[in-house]
Amino acid sequence: MYEQLINFEEIFNLAFKHTEELIELGFDLSDNCGITELESVANQYPELTERCNHALLELIKKQGKSPAFVSAGYSDNDLESF
Repeated sequence: MYEQLINFEEIFNLAFKHTEELIELGFDLSDNCGITELESVANQYPELTERCNHALLELIKKQGKSPAFVSAGYSDNDLESF
């Protein structure tokens, strides 16, 4: 019944847009230390879980093909010495 009161399409679209903005800001979506809005919405609304997870996987694939992230990588040299 509450599904009629919630605009799931709008919630999903806004979460997707905000997650795309994270990519533009340089965040690595594949880093499991952060939680994107898509992940948060997926946890909050079971009706959107599958759709959010699929969209997030597609964005991660898209980000991985981006030239800015292909050459980026982790290196021990990036860490400060103790």
